[in-house]
Amino acid sequence: MAEDTANHNYQRPDRGAQDWHVPLNENFARIDTDVEIKDAAENMGEYEPKAGARFLATDTRRIFMGDGEQWQEFGSVAGSASAVALDEAEGTATRMSDGTFVAEPGQLQSVIDAAATGSEFGERPVQTVRMVSGEQYDIEDTIRLQRGVRLECNGARVVPTGDFNVFELDRDTQLVDPFVDTRDMDWSSVQVVLGPEDVNKLDTRNRAWVKNAYLHGDPGSGIGLQFRGGSAPCSIQVASGTLNGFDRALDFYATGNNTDGQGDWSNGNQFWGRMQDFRIGVSMRSEGAEVSGNSVRVQAQTGDVSEWLWKMDRDPRESRDDNNYVMNGNTVIVHPWDTAAYEATNEYYSDGDRGAPFWFMGRGKRYGNSLYDLSGIYGNQYLVNNSDTPDRNGIFTAHGSFVSGTTDFETDPAYQRNESRNWHYRSRNS
Repeated sequence: MAEDTANHNYQRPDRGAQDWHVPLNENFARIDTDVEIKDAAENMGEYEPKAGARFLATDTRRIFMGDGEQWQEFGSVAGSASAVALDEAEGTATRMSDGTFVAEPGQLQSVIDAAATGSEFGERPVQTVRMVSGEQYDIEDTIRLQRGVRLECNGARVVPTGDFNVFELDRDTQLVDPFVDTRDMDWSSVQVVLGPEDVNKLDTRNRAWVKNAYLHGDPGSGIGLQFRGGSAPCSIQVASGTLNGFDRALDFYATGNNTDGQGDWSNGNQFWGRMQDFRIGVSMRSEGAEVSGNSVRVQAQTGDVSEWLWKMDRDPRESRDDNNYVMNGNTVIVHPWDTAAYEATNEYYSDGDRGAPFWFMGRGKRYGNSLYDLSGIYGNQYLVNNSDTPDRNGIFTAHGSFVSGTTDFETDPAYQRNESRNWHYRSRNS
């Protein structure tokens, strides 16, 4: 008598046996369950989820098991990867079993383009691209994060080979742990731009977020991170990290003069982290549109070129009776370290002053702007206040009690009205 198969116990009918077709048909019925189904995940509904049946999604490498009623996810093919074709010069990129694209040096922009989903308004899943840890990426042009891409820099160091912006973020993008280095080169551009030219509005539903940036530039050269309003608003975006060096470490810039509801503003954005060795720590400037409602929380360490912790550029016009060049409702919460360094470079410092001012507010509509000093020792005399509406701006200490300026003075506690108008003595409003 013929034996059944060893692994699956399929029946082997004896030669000449009557009804030999019966066990064979039973074998076929079992084979239909036992043999793994391989197809794209989107086609899984075309197959019956027989109890014990196995489905391998060939595009995502995920495994599903049938329970007689539906397909239940079981796991994935560990370590499996597939090749993604790039252009002829760059060959192929690797796509891991979890769907992540791996971009080798020299492939970064092409892999980002291949992974882009075109997502906006959070309507589609985001695709992750990962750089190779421990590698240096020498890039020859700006890296543009396309819609629906999350770039994990993974410890890789990015160095531009020329003077151009390093990263520019379109809507619905995320830049995670970027390490950019432009030291010891003649470089004057922007390392990370949120809201580059020709991008639609960035807002809560269309994020361009930066997490844990690690940006290095020469003191006094270039810009670290920029919230740029231009072809559309850069609105309510979030960034964090370390900004080391630069002419302007953090830049809120309204690059156009469109002040309508979908204009060129830089507004409602947030940054938290630390900055050091900057000429200007927090920069706010405009070509006509509004810079408003932005908030910053930093530890700010000065350096040899440090001139201003916070500088709000002036409205360049003599007649200012409209709503252009407005800067209002901006807040900087800061612990200012080693402020004596401002004395060597700040034009408003004179020998005999207790210290140099570190917040400059240019003329124009500047109101509702606040600096909260977490060291608890600085007051309004460290603000050069040239605003057209001076009383609605000020420096607050954490405790609101005794503070020092060009001369010692005392203000009411923070929970009472601060009636002090002791701006820096060289202010237009002093």
